[in-house]
Amino acid sequence: MLSILIPIYYYDATKLVKSLHQQAVETGIEFEMLLLINSSDNQSVEWHQDLGKCKGIKIFQLPTVAVRSVARNFLAGQAKYNHLLFLDCDSEPFDNQFIARYLPYCEENNVVVCGGTAYKKQKPPAKSYLRWAYGVHAEEKPAAVRNLKPNAKFSTFNFLISRELFMSVRFNELLKNYGHEDTIFGLELKKRGVKILHIDNPLYHLGIDSNKLYLQKTREGVKNLKILLQQYPHQELIENIRLLRYYSFLEKTHATVLFLGLYSPLKHLMLLNLNSRYPSLTLLNLYKLGYLCRLKYRKPSEETED
Repeated sequence: MLSILIPIYYYDATKLVKSLHQQAVETGIEFEMLLLINSSDNQSVEWHQDLGKCKGIKIFQLPTVAVRSVARNFLAGQAKYNHLLFLDCDSEPFDNQFIARYLPYCEENNVVVCGGTAYKKQKPPAKSYLRWAYGVHAEEKPAAVRNLKPNAKFSTFNFLISRELFMSVRFNELLKNYGHEDTIFGLELKKRGVKILHIDNPLYHLGIDSNKLYLQKTREGVKNLKILLQQYPHQELIENIRLLRYYSFLEKTHATVLFLGLYSPLKHLMLLNLNSRYPSLTLLNLYKLGYLCRLKYRKPSEETED
């Protein structure tokens, strides 16, 4: 009935796996849990090796690091049940009803259901504050809000999909870096006339990146946007991604160079704020916009950030 799929990257997910395994057992459904770990990640292999002894849990190891899109496509290809529940490894359920809340949607073949993301109220250390602040502001939304723009609010963090539907779409493996694979998946579903349903069944997001790592991932996500602009109609992307709406405005008004001229000398001050205890999410958006403008005038070999 249900395949629970969890790619694992340098994180101890044993508590999550055991909790969900117990929940699935208690519902009485047919299920499997498939975990994917890179063989080079010795620590994660050690953490999770005993889980393979549990009935219904299978661990796969790949010789190289599988990017997020490749990892999810691989696990889907190994799944045997009609519905796939994709979860990020750095998460934690609110209670023991997480699996049960998804089961009513496992009767449909053309279904995509997103449970949502939540953050614990205790603030992290200053060195990780930016990712937490962004998550609380931008990601922790009730289903009623997410359903206003269901496809645009699709997230890979915690979602259910029929296997047949997933295999007809799959994740875009051209995106090698972090970021926006969920954006494109949501757009592909929209093109097929599939409406995403959001429900209030969130997981806590526990693996809060350091400011330095999150800013690095942010730049990777912006690079992915540059790739997507070459593959998808601009208007389709602009309607779903606010950053591209601002970028499009700069392009139409021929103000890209002017904005870049302001961004370059102010970038250092932006980074000081974003690494502080009181980061401005407005500055984060300006930082992304400036970086996207910068990519337009740089060769691929120069697409780095100090």
